[in-house]
Amino acid sequence: MAGFQRPHSVREAAYAHLRGSILAGVLPPGTRIFELSLAQELGISRTPVREALQRLSQEGLVELLPGRGARVRVLSPEEVREVYDVRAMLEGEAAFLAAQNATQEELDTLEALLRTLDSLPAEDYTRQMQTDFDFHTALVVAAHNKTLARIYADLRSSLTLVRSIQRTLSQHPKTREQHQAILEALRARSPEKAAQAARAHVGYFRDLVLQSLKEQAWT
Repeated sequence: MAGFQRPHSVREAAYAHLRGSILAGVLPPGTRIFELSLAQELGISRTPVREALQRLSQEGLVELLPGRGARVRVLSPEEVREVYDVRAMLEGEAAFLAAQNATQEELDTLEALLRTLDSLPAEDYTRQMQTDFDFHTALVVAAHNKTLARIYADLRSSLTLVRSIQRTLSQHPKTREQHQAILEALRARSPEKAAQAARAHVGYFRDLVLQSLKEQAWT
């Protein structure tokens, strides 16, 4: 994990570094984290690392394993289904509202993000995931509903853990088709079609992730 910056608050730096690595997919679900080795890698004491892991555990990103360190949390199939069902509701409503409220600049931003996603190297899954997330976050922002945006932000941690299970589909032709369907419905100012396209996209990924979990038999 390169790029660690040591500011005045080592505790906050350790927390931000670990959390950022998890959210970026650098540390995918199931990755073991050991206090001593991480502290040595970052050039800090074990105490701020331990405190960071405790905070991340409270946020649901990390599991503390007594006597065995910690690991990035692995969601159960039931939790994955719940996360995607909630995501479908939120993004469906966001798309419905965005078709009514999005500015031309916001629509252009969504289109630019899709172009960026298509242009990324095929093997750069981390940047693909981040750009994919940026697209969906921009969709929620374009709804112009602060409460919806706040709830969606709270779901981000769980979405990252889930998305890391299936990292390779951001540039898949089916994904491109679904993203374009959302954007076209927004540009047509068709709330119902936009909501339907958003829910279909989320449902498609839910099924793929659940199938991956079944095949990998994560524990």
